[in-house]
Amino acid sequence: MQAHGKPKHMISDQAKVFVGDAFAELLKQGNIKPRFGAVGKHGSIAVTERVIKTLKYEWLRGVPLTKGFDHLTLLCTQFQNLYNAWQPHMALEGLRPDDLYYGRKPEMPKPEAKAVPSNIERHVFVETRLTAYRLQNAA
Repeated sequence: MQAHGKPKHMISDQAKVFVGDAFAELLKQGNIKPRFGAVGKHGSIAVTERVIKTLKYEWLRGVPLTKGFDHLTLLCTQFQNLYNAWQPHMALEGLRPDDLYYGRKPEMPKPEAKAVPSNIERHVFVETRLTAYRLQNAA
């Protein structure tokens, strides 16, 4: 929220933590409206569920031990960087969320391309043993 501003809505399921008084007060202080998925309806918060599955099964599985809350916060911040700035999304036609947010439209290699572009940037997320790649020069 510090980097991009507060959201208008907080989308979640109806688990106890999201319907409790403390969470409601936090949202009220920020003038953020809660939005809930339909009870028992699979896929009603599909995007949120997909992000959580990616966090759990593709990111945190590479960390042998979480060393407390500060360490978990650091890992989640690094995941946010991977998810928004490095990882292309099928639902966004191969773009990254940051590309849309900042209005960038990188030129995608053609499906029939025979050569690998030479302007590929590489980043190693050491703790999770994950390597990400992206085109350096996005328009």
